[in-house]
Amino acid sequence: MTARHATSDYLDVAAENRLYEEMRDNFWFPVAYSDELKDEPQAFTLFEEQLVVVRLDGAPRVFEDLCRHRGAALSLGKVIDGCELRCGYHGWTYDAEGRVTRVPAREELSPAFRNVRVPSFPTVEVSGLVYTTLGDPKFPPPAIPEIDDPSYRFLHLDIYEWNCSLPRRLENYFDFSHFAWVHDGILGDSSQPRIEDYDVEKVGGELRFLAGPFVEFTDNVKNNPESGAAETYDAWKRYRVFLPNAMKLNSSAGPVEDYVLWVAAAPVHRKRTRAFTYVGRNYPGEDEDFRAFAQMVTDQDQPIVESQRPEELPADLAAEMHVRGADLGTLEYRRWLLDIANGVIEPAPV
Repeated sequence: MTARHATSDYLDVAAENRLYEEMRDNFWFPVAYSDELKDEPQAFTLFEEQLVVVRLDGAPRVFEDLCRHRGAALSLGKVIDGCELRCGYHGWTYDAEGRVTRVPAREELSPAFRNVRVPSFPTVEVSGLVYTTLGDPKFPPPAIPEIDDPSYRFLHLDIYEWNCSLPRRLENYFDFSHFAWVHDGILGDSSQPRIEDYDVEKVGGELRFLAGPFVEFTDNVKNNPESGAAETYDAWKRYRVFLPNAMKLNSSAGPVEDYVLWVAAAPVHRKRTRAFTYVGRNYPGEDEDFRAFAQMVTDQDQPIVESQRPEELPADLAAEMHVRGADLGTLEYRRWLLDIANGVIEPAPV
């Protein structure tokens, strides 16, 4: 049954600020795709901090994007011999720990700067993504179990940014009522918009739920058009929503066909979000067709989500209406965010 929270359903402005701060201080956030982090640094902004991610000595590293000499962006520099990052302005060079190793204007002074460092942040690689944190995470970064299963094939979309808060972006994926309208004729049917009851379970740092059936159409690569199925297909969707910024969807696409959608998001700032998307499946099809399908669905959602006001979730649950049963997943997610704002963050399960 649905887990309920002993938390007020009202969140004042101060608590909204706490939610932003608690997310920043207690969780991991994606910053790059592993396969795209090769021999060049990449700039990004996380919680308004300008940072750079780079692969040095074979491992990802995240630094403040600021050379200690004259404040130029290190993301405009170069990787040297796979083990050092050189600033593009005056050639100051840093090792994998962020220590200065070379001052070209006066080589003999380089040893004197050895204890000078550019601030760095913890990094990990999990399931094809590089994560960093600005605080002390209470949960590990979530993994995609199927990504290591040879019967599945995965690809990812390009990184994109939307003008909305992180919670607005993430809850769009399990806001079931929009399927029949925003994705009518693909992932829903506006003549059959009803959402049946489902339960939401909280397990450690996750919300889990199975919902359906959802009317989907078979004239697309997602729903196995070679199976000889009817025009529509009743799809079941199994969700795992990871506190507070990632989710995995397993959507049935046939008797044994499994379509996997994975999303992890990171705040650029309170009203702008950066998103990373993996798509996987255990059945045939052209990669580019699956990529185009996922991008089409994403593009349909963007103007709707960016139009929502306020860009952040409302200050209290009563500020927006909720449909009994149909909106249970998003409502439980919002209650969960209220817990975070109030400092109720459970430790990772043993």
